[in-house]
Amino acid sequence: MADSDNQSPRIHEVAPRENVGRDTIARYQAQFRGAAFECLSLLEDEELDRVYCDYQDDFVSRLNLNGNHIYNFYQVKTKKKLNDQWSVNDILGMRKSARKADPSKIASSYLGKLLVHTIKFNNSCGRVVFLTNIHFDDDVENLREAIDNGSENNHYKLLLENFNESLCPDSPINDEIVIERVKKLQLKSNTPYLNPEDNTFFALARDTIYKYSEIDLQHSECEGIINNLVSLVERKSFGKLIEDLDESELDEAAGIGLLEMLDILSISKEAYRHLKASGDLRAIKNASIIHRIMSKAGASERMIEYVSDCKVRWDIWFRDKRHTIPEFDLNFILDEIESNAFGWTNSKESIKELKGRIRGVFSSLEGEGLATTLNEDLLLGAVFSTLVRGSA
Repeated sequence: MADSDNQSPRIHEVAPRENVGRDTIARYQAQFRGAAFECLSLLEDEELDRVYCDYQDDFVSRLNLNGNHIYNFYQVKTKKKLNDQWSVNDILGMRKSARKADPSKIASSYLGKLLVHTIKFNNSCGRVVFLTNIHFDDDVENLREAIDNGSENNHYKLLLENFNESLCPDSPINDEIVIERVKKLQLKSNTPYLNPEDNTFFALARDTIYKYSEIDLQHSECEGIINNLVSLVERKSFGKLIEDLDESELDEAAGIGLLEMLDILSISKEAYRHLKASGDLRAIKNASIIHRIMSKAGASERMIEYVSDCKVRWDIWFRDKRHTIPEFDLNFILDEIESNAFGWTNSKESIKELKGRIRGVFSSLEGEGLATTLNEDLLLGAVFSTLVRGSA
């Protein structure tokens, strides 16, 4: 508070009327970080194919299981004081020593709003997750253990008894299904990357990016990529949704998929598609390596896609021919390809110089049996197959 004698106080000397705006922004930032972190899983989890931002819940992840869509719903709730704790009353509307529960309070609670997804989405609901930056008190921990293991717990018992009246009074379900629905609830506490001041988010994101793209980023580069991802989540969260969207329109308006992640990581979509279609189990990583090598050499996007296609064709050729071509001939050609591949990258030569190396290798094969099955495209693919293998 400013001194009453001070007739011209400075801005920091007067207590602000309210900080609700900043608290709201911090909560949104936590929600965006939670969704962004889930988006990073698109690089890892082949079953996860889209993350929806601020639609149905704070964010929703969609799994594609043999053509069937399963949805996981997330609520992000944070508190400013990290030593604070959530109570059962805070998240479920039940008092510590409750002997009975009020169905209306359960329905309007954080966990009630999550559990209603298990009714509305039925078998399409995978799990519902309460995600927070702080800890739970002992009562919530005991509730979590009861949900996970079916152990005796008063709050768990009251939740089961009041589930139908709270969440589906018009279409009650039997006790066995109630237990099944409640077990979809997960309580995740002490998640540090939800805190705006915590650097854990950037550290974990950098590790994920490196693991799945092998791009070793400077701190500023990583921060730029993650900020771009969070900004994308923000745009998808605040974009206006028109009524009667079909699934593809909703995917575009509120969803983030792998192709958007490739954009943010500057990995060629078409190169990735070429490699993925060929059955390459490391398609993201290999597309990233090719993109990095070719970009350093000044290659265009079109050339990167062409090289990726050549690599695929070489891999198919090699799988088909390696058992039919004499081992003597095959090992000599592989050795020459490797020598030229690493000679080109180590010398930091241009694309034009790589072209000369490829033609030199092809010329050396003239008059030999291999020349009838190989061509320059395959040899170019062989170079990048070698470089990818050497970088992995």
